Amino acid sequence: MSQNISPEAILQQDYLTIGQLAAYLGWSPRFIEGLVRGEHLPGLEIDNQWRFRRDDVVDWLEQKIQTLDTARVSELEAKMESSLLTDGTFRSLRTDRLASRLPLNGIALDGPQSTKSEVLHSITALAEATGLLFDKDYLLTSLVDRESLCSTAMPGGVALLHPRRPIPAVIQRQFLCFLRSARPVNFGAEDGEGTSIFFLLCAPDDRSHLHGLARLARILHGGGLEKLKSANSAEDVLAALAAAEATIEAKA
Repeated sequence: MSQNISPEAILQQDYLTIGQLAAYLGWSPRFIEGLVRGEHLPGLEIDNQWRFRRDDVVDWLEQKIQTLDTARVSELEAKMESSLLTDGTFRSLRTDRLASRLPLNGIALDGPQSTKSEVLHSITALAEATGLLFDKDYLLTSLVDRESLCSTAMPGGVALLHPRRPIPAVIQRQFLCFLRSARPVNFGAEDGEGTSIFFLLCAPDDRSHLHGLARLARILHGGGLEKLKSANSAEDVLAALAAAEATIEAKA
């Protein structure tokens, strides 16, 4: 019965059953049970049945994408991609590659940013310049809210910026932006190093959002970061991203 509940109805509930969560994420109940047992997916066991808060699950998945081994992240990404293709959210693997969602006017290189606040304002302005964002102030507030929880900076000098929750009302479609600062910025990375590469991911739903984060994490772990650091133009950035994405797809 839970498989027939609409996403809108699911979102109105405080706690989801394992079947409802599986339906919302496009995963099997068995896969979620494995995450509960093996990876400590947060949930409550009530009357011998698991219950999950959607926000807690999404927050947990965001963090796990940055810390899980490559094979596990690849598995999560594949599960998301399969469900997005099945329900028509994604049209095809080729048209829905991340590289196809990064417009050239959403790329800025070697900017003067020196603080986290300057980065957030700059990348929000960059998003507005793409024409795919309808409300710059809303996005900026969402980014600040997300960073207040914990930094989106990863080891290696890169950050994967995103609103805490999908923002379908203020974007035309899912898109990426790319900002490279001239000097490393103290962005709160756990390794204590500065950050100079900033991706912004804006998505209309949780599955597209998590798929995008997992795909970016695999690209960066797969050696794509160095080419992005040395790119000389927006075209070079886009080419480097496309090449890295094609490489990980070939390994899948």
